[in-house]
Amino acid sequence: MNALGMLVGSTVLLIPIVLVFDGPPNLELSTDVWGALLGMAALSTAMAYVLYFAILVRVGTANLLLVTLLIPPFAIGLGSVFLGEKMGTDAWIGFAIIVLGFVVTDGRLFSAFSKKP
Repeated sequence: MNALGMLVGSTVLLIPIVLVFDGPPNLELSTDVWGALLGMAALSTAMAYVLYFAILVRVGTANLLLVTLLIPPFAIGLGSVFLGEKMGTDAWIGFAIIVLGFVVTDGRLFSAFSKKP
């Protein structure tokens, strides 16, 4: 129920902003566009929420944070592989910072070094 509440709440908050800046939407779209919108809504958003909360139940909030940190590397990596985008130095630095975040948040590396024989 939390995911539904977040989606409904954000939609209600954003509708007035969209109407002010873009005006009423033009709903005369082709069948391909409607199919793409439905696919993105059903697969990308709905399935992401289902997976997000399933992971939350299984591993808890601290490890769930690790999953959300994977979004930028995957987006950049998929853009590089499928769209031919170039990964600059800043992307690699960002990846290193994210890996550092994994190490600090997970804590297994530090606990391995702190164990006494």
